[in-house]
Amino acid sequence: MHRLLQLLFVGILAYLAYSFWQKDTGLPLLPVIGKGLCSTPLGWKLGYLDPAFNLTETEATAAISQAAQMWNQAFGRTLLQQDPQGFVIDFRFDARQQQLLKQRLLSRNLNRYDQAIEPGRENLPQQFAALQQQIDSFNLQTAQLQQQIAAFKPDAPNAASERAQLERRQRELKQEADWLEQQRQQLVRDQDYLNETIKQRNALLTEAGPAAISGPFEVGLMKIRGQERLMTIYAFGSQQDLVATLAHEFGHAFGVEHTSAEDSIMYHSLSTQQAMLTAVDIAALQSQCGF
Repeated sequence: MHRLLQLLFVGILAYLAYSFWQKDTGLPLLPVIGKGLCSTPLGWKLGYLDPAFNLTETEATAAISQAAQMWNQAFGRTLLQQDPQGFVIDFRFDARQQQLLKQRLLSRNLNRYDQAIEPGRENLPQQFAALQQQIDSFNLQTAQLQQQIAAFKPDAPNAASERAQLERRQRELKQEADWLEQQRQQLVRDQDYLNETIKQRNALLTEAGPAAISGPFEVGLMKIRGQERLMTIYAFGSQQDLVATLAHEFGHAFGVEHTSAEDSIMYHSLSTQQAMLTAVDIAALQSQCGF
């Protein structure tokens, strides 16, 4: 009997220690993140809204609702809804994270510029060289025609036919000259556009300064402790990025892990391709919730 009481006492201590460890580390109870959670709508409410974001409560709520609707519409059911008793979503401006976000967005924009610039840098020199060969050939043909005109004899027996051929050749070369000039002007415009794009790209880099992307990069965070949840938004660069971040954290609220697909909402970092939930995101929540 004494031995049985000892075992019961040890078991109670182990259970309490396990429960405390989960609460302290923020790890959820496994049964909470699963089919049971997905069976009823998960409520949310707007909490603290840092004035540094320059967002009104209406704008913040609209962004959250848009992110929630991404999941609701994907599954044709209400998974997330605004609820005064729901978990809190705070907007707490973090200057360092905002700066890191700016640097990440800078890197993304520079990449876009580079993608636009590279084809021109590679192709324009070849196109100018090809056009120059055509111009050289045209000049040679023009010189040959001038020689033929100089050698033309009006009193020759076939003068009328030869004159007609020379005039026709002159018209053909005139048309070719016009076409070559059009091609030259188009290439000049392409070169000017390329130079302007490079100028804009360099100006973007100059304005950003020498700061580099380093350290942890967390624009949003979902903390789960037992049955309690807290979402915090630290930074965002655009409305699209904000909605993507909110949708990403909503996924974590259901226990969905990061994916390896860059265009998926649940990818570990912001991507230019993130605009809506993908099949990868949907499959991840289906697996988590058992839909």
